[in-house]
Amino acid sequence: MDLLDFLTKEELIRFFHCKKTEMSCMAEPNIFLHQLRDHNLVPEKLYKKVVKMRCKEKRKDGVYQILDWLEKERSDSVHLFWTCVFKDHILQKYPVLRLFRNNLIDGSFRVYENLPAPVDQTERENKPVQIKKSTAKEKKRERKRKKRHEEMEEDKQPGPSCPSIPKKKKPAKKLMFFSESTAEMKRSGEEVQDEQKKEGEEEGREEEEDNTGPVHPSVFQAPSLPVSCGSVNGVLYKCRFASGSRSKSIRTEERWFTPEEFVRQELTLIDGHWKKDIRCHSKTLNYLSKKQILIVHSLLCSCNLCSPMEQDLLDEKNDDECFICDSDLGDLLCCDECPRAFHHQCHLPAVQDDSLGEKWMCTFCVLKTKQRCRQPRQMTEKEALDSSISQYILVNTEKHTYNYLYSNIAFLILCICVILCQHCEYLLLYMYKEDIDWVFIEDPTKTVSGYSRVITDPMWVDRVKTKLQNKQYKTLGQFVSDVRLIFHNCHIFNKGNKFDKLGSRLSEVFEREFKTIFNIE
Repeated sequence: MDLLDFLTKEELIRFFHCKKTEMSCMAEPNIFLHQLRDHNLVPEKLYKKVVKMRCKEKRKDGVYQILDWLEKERSDSVHLFWTCVFKDHILQKYPVLRLFRNNLIDGSFRVYENLPAPVDQTERENKPVQIKKSTAKEKKRERKRKKRHEEMEEDKQPGPSCPSIPKKKKPAKKLMFFSESTAEMKRSGEEVQDEQKKEGEEEGREEEEDNTGPVHPSVFQAPSLPVSCGSVNGVLYKCRFASGSRSKSIRTEERWFTPEEFVRQELTLIDGHWKKDIRCHSKTLNYLSKKQILIVHSLLCSCNLCSPMEQDLLDEKNDDECFICDSDLGDLLCCDECPRAFHHQCHLPAVQDDSLGEKWMCTFCVLKTKQRCRQPRQMTEKEALDSSISQYILVNTEKHTYNYLYSNIAFLILCICVILCQHCEYLLLYMYKEDIDWVFIEDPTKTVSGYSRVITDPMWVDRVKTKLQNKQYKTLGQFVSDVRLIFHNCHIFNKGNKFDKLGSRLSEVFEREFKTIFNIE
């Protein structure tokens, strides 16, 4: 249980009230403010105003203003405030917050319980105003002084019948736009210019940090962009980048991440921030946001990505399109071990609703799980091709086939005895995925003119799948021979053109995966 759960709301607010000044004096408070903003604990307008401040004293006042607003307007969120500022990456950055946390742990915060009650009015305001009564004598003296002053003023003015005596001309009064208030405005204008200049210099430094010079805008036009943070790589999908740091918009082979989660995958990064440490074509995400390449929705947006329901949050863990056909139409079956999603008929073996249990794993994950349990022995290519096909397919006829992977005792039994590894389905799924334009999927005799006159023994991926499902292959060699025939026919019919090059590339992919999963020497 969290230590904050043992403290009352009143205790947390009182401690917060006494520590506002200390928190406002923290050096480099931007990361602290980012954390508050990410948890919706600061008004957006006030946040933007404070983070742009360059003067340290003004920035301290701005941070205090934010904390004061939080105490007055969002006191119900004080538990959330302490929870988010006590995160490890925040505590590493700000030692004073570690001290505050220790105060709450050892109970020393209770020294603030006996504070005097807040004073609403000053003592000066509470005192009655004493008006001194003037005596008649004093009033008379006052009238005389006033009269003498008026006479002196009349003497100074030239009369209508006497010549005016030339006098030394008084210096002209300064016009209002040279007054002190205007000078202050001038100084404030200069400060704004200085701030803009500093911002320009910072943007220039950011450009220098990108270290690659200008990048053509066309590289950022795709719906998905390659991103990296140190040694960690992923793909950022623009359509999911709606709530910025809180949206699961970056995909790796293992799962979907928010930008903040993705930064934490780089273990060598101690004080990372997603805006400056995640890069796309050597440009930071902060740069992409400023250039409107990445669009963050308004805080008031109520779309599924910005204000998700519970089911929407679950859907964010998997792809929005079928991993094989790249279509988002129809119902998708989501793997519980990886971010992939499939149409029932696109997956191999095909999945029926009555065969699904509480959790389901795709062929890719079942194969990976099996290989973790038992490393296949090395074999020669001839040994692999001569082996029986039955041990390299996965028959999905019973409901417990995948569910065994989630039981405790049967897990090891399944890995060693039950599943005999669906290598063939895996290879076919890889073919479907890599053939983006589906050139080799369908019967070429029906789609390519003159194909039958050149190729006497046509073969295509759908036909291989049908033969595999109908158990027409007796050995693995027969299965591999048919796949290789697809690329051989492609080379004979398309010598030198783009389809020949495509066939060569897919052939290399197939041979590489074939040797990898069968551990061929």
